Amino acid sequence: MKKRRDLVRFALFAGILILLNFIGSLKFFRIDLTAEGRYSLSEATIQLLESFDDVILVKVYLDGEFPAGFQRMQLETKQMLDEFRAYNPNIQYTFIDPTANATEQETQTLFQQLQTKGLKPYQLSMNQDGGSAVKTIFPGAILSYGENEIPTLLLKDQLGIAPEQQINSSIENLEFSLANSIRGLVSRRKPLVGFLQGHEELGPMDVADFARELSTNYQINKFNIREFKSDSTGQDLSLAEQQNRMNRFDALIIAKPQKAFNDLDKYLLDQYVMNGGKTIWLLDGAEASMDSLSAKSQFMSLPLFDRLQLNDLLFKYGVRVNTDLVGDLVAAGVNDQRKVRPWIYFPMVMAQSKHPIVKDLNAVWMRFASSLDTVSASGVKKTIILRSSPYSVRRPTPHIVSLADLYQAPPRERFREQGVPLGILLEGKFQSLFTNRIKPREGGEPLKMRETSPENQMLIIGDGDVIQNQLNVVNPNIQKGMPLPLGYDQYTGTQYGNKDLLVNAIDYMLDDSGLIEIRSRELKIRLLDLTKAKKQRLSWQLVNTLIPTISILLLAVVNYYWRRRKYLK
Repeated sequence: MKKRRDLVRFALFAGILILLNFIGSLKFFRIDLTAEGRYSLSEATIQLLESFDDVILVKVYLDGEFPAGFQRMQLETKQMLDEFRAYNPNIQYTFIDPTANATEQETQTLFQQLQTKGLKPYQLSMNQDGGSAVKTIFPGAILSYGENEIPTLLLKDQLGIAPEQQINSSIENLEFSLANSIRGLVSRRKPLVGFLQGHEELGPMDVADFARELSTNYQINKFNIREFKSDSTGQDLSLAEQQNRMNRFDALIIAKPQKAFNDLDKYLLDQYVMNGGKTIWLLDGAEASMDSLSAKSQFMSLPLFDRLQLNDLLFKYGVRVNTDLVGDLVAAGVNDQRKVRPWIYFPMVMAQSKHPIVKDLNAVWMRFASSLDTVSASGVKKTIILRSSPYSVRRPTPHIVSLADLYQAPPRERFREQGVPLGILLEGKFQSLFTNRIKPREGGEPLKMRETSPENQMLIIGDGDVIQNQLNVVNPNIQKGMPLPLGYDQYTGTQYGNKDLLVNAIDYMLDDSGLIEIRSRELKIRLLDLTKAKKQRLSWQLVNTLIPTISILLLAVVNYYWRRRKYLK
């Protein structure tokens, strides 16, 4: 009878298991028991992973012997790729040690190839055989899909941040970094981004590196607002047709204009915004350049923004650009061939906001930046995403910029302003500047216009140089005049976060998949307090060794007396 009952129980248990497995095979699901959903992918990532059915090969150059921080990054990367594979088995990956089983010449050749493909080398100091050794690593990955390849940097640079925190921030951004690269490989439609021309804006070589970076996920072109194409009869196209040409662009970048915008320019731009076009304005409030210091020790900086005649347009949208120069004691350096000295007119902006455009962003390098103010604009939300440090000053122009400030530290008490706005994101429904104004005419009739935009975004930054890459004059291994990475200062060897700032801004405005929102996600990476751990090391060693041993002995004694009492009866 007992045997029969046991068989029935076993059959019932097996039947329940089979039923659960069958139900589980009908719908895929995973359970994440972590408090912050650490191992749960966002819905945007899941949709992306389910959108392709061909193989993506991920080569991760993060294998070998590393310090604890990079071992954690290696493990987290593997776990993230495993999560990706759970939703799409076409994700295949391999971890590679570029220094394994290779001669020194082969290693150097591979290093050069990886740098050419877009990965960045880092020098690690490691303990080895009782001494120290320097190891070059490439904490990144190359993703391949068909004939296309995209590099992904897994370690994010952040000036002034401890290495452990940099690794933690990079781990937080793993999902976005990998998913965004996959998006660039598999996207069928790429939005069109234009660089506005016609007012002596920056040229193609000045924005070459940013344009190259954008081309991964976007189509890139330039648009001269003052060039009207002619038809086959030689007649100019209409203003309405010019507006249609502008509206083809999903976003326009206005990079450091130097000449005035006339009323027709402003009308075309205004209606572009009213029709939902995104805009990024990179504007100098004052006229200033390091070239002016090449022949003399000082120059007069003059107001520039008023001459551009954009005050009324941007004021209507909710921002005023001031004709001043922002000085900041937290500044990037200038190399005078003897040493690198901080230059107060080069604010080094450490973004503290949790907004996805700037979260965990490396310091942004600004040159002769001007301050911004927000003004009342109904229906428009204003978010300050770039601020100067707590040790800042606004210097109205005309103002003498002198090298004396480079060699003599200015008195700290003059730098009393905190968090001067340098970059503002506007979101909402914008009102047209030309409401109740005389509008341009065509064929004697006023042009049709919209007075209110749909939900829209624009970004205004008070520095036109924030998008300008340097041209090589220092590195003998690179052709002279070739564009260098945006944000890289060849004279100090420092890489800043300008490129990531602008790429994130375009992604935020144009990526309707929602991937950019992943950057605002925070994961609690729980680290040991190293000082406390070292101080209490012996105590915890005793706890971890003695308590398990004593517990086992006590259980053995209790078990002995229990069995003895039971069987002696």
